[in-house]
Amino acid sequence: MCLVIHTQDRLEYTFFPVHKGFVQFTVTAPNDAHIALTTGPAVSNPMYEIILGGWENTKSTLRRDRQKPTRVQVYTPNLLSGTEERKFWIKCNHGHIQVGQGGHHHPFMVYIDPEPFHVHHFGICTGWGATGMWKIPGNYYFHGVT
Repeated sequence: MCLVIHTQDRLEYTFFPVHKGFVQFTVTAPNDAHIALTTGPAVSNPMYEIILGGWENTKSTLRRDRQKPTRVQVYTPNLLSGTEERKFWIKCNHGHIQVGQGGHHHPFMVYIDPEPFHVHHFGICTGWGATGMWKIPGNYYFHGVT
């Protein structure tokens, strides 16, 4: 079973409860696929925000509380596609955030928060000229992570 979500060019998150320490998803979007890890089903502080394929699909970032400075920024040209599904995974454990792609075991972004918080929800959205189609497997939820 797979949950399919279509996101508009609005930067408005759709939230889901968190039940396991790992999430996998595919996204079809030309740029700016955003994922939020939050304490509740809304944009609020504290929050981790992951931006995949930002800056015209050239960079990906991880930031806290939608604030600069960005905690992690990596050069990821053509990471996303508007015509092909791209697979990603996120691990979150006691403020240790890892973001990886497809079948790769090694993350391309890692952040260790010195002030971790309990993640109870995650959200998805697109923006900056992009719409998206997300597929989230039935076992997508985090569980008992901080």
